[in-house]
Amino acid sequence: MYQEKNLSKELKWEFSIKGDSQYFRCLSESQSSLYFNIYGGYNDYLDCMSDDFYLTSVYIDNEDDPDIVWQIGYELTSLFNGALIILNKEFRKLELKGLLCNGTSVKMPEKKNVFALLGKANISGYIYNQEFKKLLKGDVCFFMMNLATEREDVYMILKYFIIEGSYVNYYKTLESLESLSKNTGIIISIDKKLRKSFTNTANNYTISGLESRHGFNEAIKENKTQTMTLPDAHTFVSLLAKEYLNNLMNGIIRGEHPKSFRINTK
Repeated sequence: MYQEKNLSKELKWEFSIKGDSQYFRCLSESQSSLYFNIYGGYNDYLDCMSDDFYLTSVYIDNEDDPDIVWQIGYELTSLFNGALIILNKEFRKLELKGLLCNGTSVKMPEKKNVFALLGKANISGYIYNQEFKKLLKGDVCFFMMNLATEREDVYMILKYFIIEGSYVNYYKTLESLESLSKNTGIIISIDKKLRKSFTNTANNYTISGLESRHGFNEAIKENKTQTMTLPDAHTFVSLLAKEYLNNLMNGIIRGEHPKSFRINTK
């Protein structure tokens, strides 16, 4: 009934995790991925369900340095949470509780600020293609995460959404989505009235305080445009992100967009 603690061999590394146990249970019972595999939820000794879940990934299978394994774990968690927040802001974030190496606990180091793609996993072309087919049928969160390991645009979008929600950060995300759309040709439909309401709020010092992008002169000018609450700002920007990602994923499936992509900054 429950997924075993390995896919094809005994695991060397495994993270213990906490978060939405109900969601983890769903994934452990119906999903498996070499890239991001969640399992557990059952106590064999007591023969009952539990809230003990674990995570492993092909990205850490061949690593020997515990610090590198931890940093990869932080990165996978970051991408997972970014995807979750885009889909539903109320999702409980996944957190790493610990790391086991052949069953022995490994000390947790500080997270390093590394911004780089994990890249294509070290697996054969056949397994790579098989895993991609599984992603197409699985949880969309896993699909987004996988694309973020090879596509800079998806990586950037997911990373923006793990930053604390604010008008300034949402404004940066909006500008990035608009820029990416022009760069990649992936269309997003932006409601002009909603955009004006959002930018009016984000730019207005009297509404968004010290986070505003503009200063005193702009703030004292009369502005009759309807303002947008912070939750509505999240909804506005996250819907654009979903549209971009959905159009991209469909384009990849149809062969219109490559699975690997680097942003052209020239």
